[in-house]
This record gives sequence, C-alpha cells and structure tokens, in this order.
Amino acid sequence: MKSLLVFIPRNFFYEAPGYITGKVVYDSESESKKFYIIGTQSCPRGTPKIHSDLIGYYWGCKEVSKIDRRTWNWIEISSKPSNSRRCHDYYLKNVTIDNHRVELTENSQHTVKIIYDQVGLLKAELFRSSEHYGDHFLELKAILERRQVEVTEKGMVVRVREAFLMYTVLGLMYPVLFLGKLTNRLMPALKYSTLGLHVHGWLENTKWMLATVAQDRRISLKTRNHILATMFDVYLGVMALRLLLHYIGGIPPSQVLLDNAEKVVESLKSLIHWLMGSPAGLKLNHSFNKMLGKFFLYHIHLWWTFLVSIKPVMNFFFEVLLLFGRLGITFQISIAADLLALVSFHTYCIYIYAARLFNIQVRGLTALFRLFLGKKRNPLRERVDSCQYQADQLFVGTLLFTISLFLMPTTWVYYSVFTTLRLILIGFGGFLTRLRFYLQVIPAYTFFCWFFRSKSTNSSVKLLMKPRDQSGAITLSMTTVSAPWRDTWKRCIPDTLTYHPSIEWGEIVSNIFWGQLLYPL
Repeated sequence: MKSLLVFIPRNFFYEAPGYITGKVVYDSESESKKFYIIGTQSCPRGTPKIHSDLIGYYWGCKEVSKIDRRTWNWIEISSKPSNSRRCHDYYLKNVTIDNHRVELTENSQHTVKIIYDQVGLLKAELFRSSEHYGDHFLELKAILERRQVEVTEKGMVVRVREAFLMYTVLGLMYPVLFLGKLTNRLMPALKYSTLGLHVHGWLENTKWMLATVAQDRRISLKTRNHILATMFDVYLGVMALRLLLHYIGGIPPSQVLLDNAEKVVESLKSLIHWLMGSPAGLKLNHSFNKMLGKFFLYHIHLWWTFLVSIKPVMNFFFEVLLLFGRLGITFQISIAADLLALVSFHTYCIYIYAARLFNIQVRGLTALFRLFLGKKRNPLRERVDSCQYQADQLFVGTLLFTISLFLMPTTWVYYSVFTTLRLILIGFGGFLTRLRFYLQVIPAYTFFCWFFRSKSTNSSVKLLMKPRDQSGAITLSMTTVSAPWRDTWKRCIPDTLTYHPSIEWGEIVSNIFWGQLLYPL
C-alpha cells in the first residue's frame, strides 16, 4: 500500500460518538486504501453487533481509553474545534489495515484526509459525467446514494407520488414503444425524409425520458429540462402555425407551394437561357452549350409537370403535415426542409449532371496531361510510374486532350453556377438542421438552476489544501462547484441526441475543385 485516503464528511463533528459506518475500498491501480466515512452508529451497552458497514470508531472531543476493533480494516478518529467556528480538525488515532496496525508517524506523507461536502455531492446530478478528478468521488457518490436508499424511510405522500409517477410513465411507455417499433420497420423509407427522421428521433428522446424517470423514480435535472424544452417547442409550433394559416388565409397550402415552385422554375429557366447565350461575354462552345441547355430545360419541364400532376395528392399530404406541425416548431422545421428538397429537386439533379461531367473532364485532362510527361498512374500501388507510349497513343491522347480542354469552359460555367446554388441550398438546409437541434435542447430550466447556483448543476469538485496537522498528514477540503455554462448545457442534453460534426471546409473546397458531390451539412 502506497497511500491512505480517508474521506470524512464536513459536518461529521455533529455526529455523536459511536461506531463509524462506511466502506473500505482498495484501489489496485494507485495501490491505495480508501476509507469512505458516511456517519456514526450508536450501539447499546455491552458488545455491539458486528456489521459489515462498521469501519471504525469516532471519539468526538473526548479521549477514550480503548475500543474493541471489529474488522480487519479499522480506523479511529477524534475531532477538536479549529480556529474557524464552523469547522473542526480531525485526527487519526488508530488505523489498522488488513489486521496490521499502521504507524501514522512513519506514513504521514502518504496519508491524505479529504473533508468532503456530503450534501453537495448527493445533490450534484451532473457529477456522474465528470472526468477531471479520477473515480474517487464518483465512487463515493455511488456509496452515498446506495446508503441513502437503504436507510431512508418513505412516507405515505412520497409513496403515493412515486406510484402515480410510475403508473403515468408506464401508461405513456406502451404507445411510445409501439410507435418506435413501427418507425424502426419503416426506416428504409423514412430515412429519405427529414420529417421521418425527426419523428423517429422524437420517439427515441421520449422513450429515453420515460425510461430515465422509471429508473430513477423521480424527475431529474436532465429529464425536467427535456420536458420543459418539449413544452416550449409545442408552444412555438402552435404560435407559428397560427401565424402561417393567418398569412395564407383561405388559399390551399398546395397552391401556395406550386405558386412558389413556379417562380423558382421560371427563374431557373431564365438563368439557363442566359447561360445558353454569352454569359458575362464568355465565348462558349455553341453546339455543346445548346445541348446542355436544352437537356436541363427538358429536365425542369419534366419536374414541373410532375408537380402539377400530383396537386390533388398534395392537398391530402398537406393535411397530414398540418397534424405533425401541431406537435412543435421542430416538426415544422423538418417539414420546411422536406418542402425545400421537393421544390429544389430538379436543381439538385442538374447539379449532379454538371458535377459528374466536370469531374470526368478534370480527371481526363489530368490523366492525359501525364501522357505528355511519359507517366501513368498505377492504381494498384497508388503512385505515378513512368510509361513508354507509342506514336498512335500520343496522337489519340493529344486529340482527346484538345477536345476536352476546349469543352471545359462550357462545362465549368454550368458547374460553377449550379454548384453555387447547391451551396446555398445545403447551407440553408444545414441551418434548419442545427436550428431544429438547438430548439430540441432549449436549456431554459437548466439555465435557471445554473444562474441561481443550484447544487443540482454542480458537476466537478474543488480541492483546497489546509495546513498539515501534528502528525504531518495532508488535509484537503472538497466542495462541489458548477462548470461553465457551455459545459453544463452539454451535460443536460439527452443521451439520444448528439452534436452535429463540425463542417470540414477543407474537404468542401477539395470536392468543389475536383467536381465531387456536396452532401448536406
């Protein structure tokens, strides 16, 4: 054993002299013996009963001649008032480890007394995810919670409240589980819809919240914050839906969508007609330019015909969407993302055609340029090797290089225009996705508790060193403190929600340069 750690409650001096209850743990990694002290237990006259939680004896301010040791790991502590009125100094009188007495004067440099805040550690709900001070305080918190459950006697009011809470949770759990299984089976189709993914995620969040409440038998800080965020989400959704219906009046939503889609189609046609001429005074390949323009115009016309043909179905579709929209503003954002994808689908298809064509030409020009250098890429070894070309190969390569080079400006014009549109659309889509995420985790209740310094938001500990006592042992004073607001908010996010990965700007620039497809942010 290299060190001895003794965890003593801060208000331990209020306890009456008696046998100490707690737990002794040996840490094999640090080779230290840890005495977790919880409280004292008074025993009647005569021989006390041997109990597995008895780890020592507390003398108080009195001197006791002799105490019978009951276990192999035993500790005896006394206390004296310190200079501060509300604090006491604790002294280790006798320590026995594995049935061998420890000479404290010889091991004083390896003995550490930690005076901890028992109430603060129990109320710190976010402390479980702390990783800054090892596992000692996490282990102590678990022991305190287990001990509290064992010794606490619940009154009638508490039992009735817990029973009502459990029956309510079970009543809500069954429909949520049924709908969750249904969405799991429909995931092959729902994964292509933002609304479908959001419905599935909302059910997973609700299932996590109900399972957490059922496990803890109470509403914790994280679940309470999630419930309040959901209520706020529904309130914003109802208000936004009323404003939207008031704005469009008696016009069917499908007609509003088609009117705006028609404006987009006309603008896109005007843009392509402009590109088919001499955009910005550029001299493009006339035949290739006309072919690309007509192909894209035909694609736009085909998509507009499809939207007009499904107008009767869209009326029913919008009635269903309005039902989902009443569940919250996040559902409405998901619907807006799907409508944006529906209206701009033809733009996405044109972007794919232009990007693929540009990528083929860039790779072709790169490969043909190596031909003039007498080199060739070796895909097996992923390197460029020297190669001896024949005259006919050089002639065909030169001809293809010339054709691709002169067609490149026309392809580049279409690619640059529709890539810009694609960047705008995925940028707006990424904004909607992140807005939906932040609205799901609005930290209203957490911020209220954090601002007023509630102990439930404490997530880390602060250690202060006190002067050494007469034996030379190190004394540390521990208090629970709250983390910065950003860390506190992250700890209150439901376990089923994860942050979106950061945007890789370098990868986006590389994809644009080489003509690779840009995916949603």
